[in-house]
Amino acid sequence: MDEISTTSTACPQQHRRPHSRPRYEVADITRRYLPGYLATHQLSWQQQKVVHAICACRTAELGGHKQVCDSCDYTRYQYNPCGNRHCPKCQISAKLKWVKKRLEELLPIPYFHSVFTMPHTLNPLALYNKRVLYDIFFQAAGHTLNAFAQDPRFLAAKLGFIGILHTWGQTLCQHLHLHFIVTAGGISADGQRWLKLPYRKKFLFPVKAVSKRMRKKFAELLRKAYQDGELRFPDKLAHLAEPEAFERFVNKVAWEEWVTFVKKPFAGPEEIIQYIGRYTHRIAISNYRILDIEDGKVKFRYKEYRDGEVTHKTMTLTAEEFIRRFLLHVLPKGFKRIRHFGFLASGCRTKYLRLAKELLSDMAERIEQAEKTFEDWFEGIDRSKCPACRKGILNVVEIIFPVRFSPG
Repeated sequence: MDEISTTSTACPQQHRRPHSRPRYEVADITRRYLPGYLATHQLSWQQQKVVHAICACRTAELGGHKQVCDSCDYTRYQYNPCGNRHCPKCQISAKLKWVKKRLEELLPIPYFHSVFTMPHTLNPLALYNKRVLYDIFFQAAGHTLNAFAQDPRFLAAKLGFIGILHTWGQTLCQHLHLHFIVTAGGISADGQRWLKLPYRKKFLFPVKAVSKRMRKKFAELLRKAYQDGELRFPDKLAHLAEPEAFERFVNKVAWEEWVTFVKKPFAGPEEIIQYIGRYTHRIAISNYRILDIEDGKVKFRYKEYRDGEVTHKTMTLTAEEFIRRFLLHVLPKGFKRIRHFGFLASGCRTKYLRLAKELLSDMAERIEQAEKTFEDWFEGIDRSKCPACRKGILNVVEIIFPVRFSPG
């Protein structure tokens, strides 16, 4: 059995990310311990691709470039990133590009942060049917929020919301949950009014009712997937292939408590931006949380949330168990883990955003202030700016070609 130990360290202010580079990286762990892991485990094609990308990221294998500041002649040499969405070192650039595209979509109105959590009973099935189960999860949650928004008792309007899938908990175990950024209001069915949520200062929708509708819709979609032959039942799940056994399983899931959580509305545009940057391109673990990788073990920090309090702890896993847990969260090829719904859906986003801003014309000054806030925020973290003079722009003046390493 893999060794697991935990140590509590209740000092919340000491674990902020430093400005310096992390001492250890996921890439260091895979380079050092993956050969031993492969002696007893097989990787899927997608996992192999992820591991290779992480190991090659910002090394001579991918080549690089020389950059020079157009203002102070500051020079920097950099190896190229792998760009893989599971790589801890590639998420900052991806996040900045994505957030910049979203700036024009944010309105100066309250937004809610809502979380839907899948019961752990579904973890084994989800592990072998990632694409199907994750899609169902998104569909059920999107249906639920839209249904409550269109209900005259609550809003009777079209909401706009963005969903982000996370498959992990702080200790890298399977913990499937969806984060949603939800507008605290929407566009009326006739497109003539912007309607505010009646209880927007307290809650989005009644949590228990949302949970009940969510699990009912999920069970309905899961049964359909079974009837359409979309599910796999390997190994210990083989018994679920029988119709009666599967129906009992679905009924059990439908009656379990589905944790649904809604935080208070965001305080303003700055908080929304911080949230988007914090959650959208997060991966299972950042390099900054890794403390040690010696003697076949990996030690890392994690947070434990209990009774509204956050405790900082450390955990030690064998390198084999760490790699196993990390690879649990490799997504299927092409799977979209960030999705847009309601009036933010890709097919109608431009039309409805224009309409929303027209309906909120009395808030034109706030819209202008919000856009200025977004521009200042992005400019403050623009990685193309020279770190020396903070005025000039770094331009690529030379390409460094990749070096292909041969085994042995």
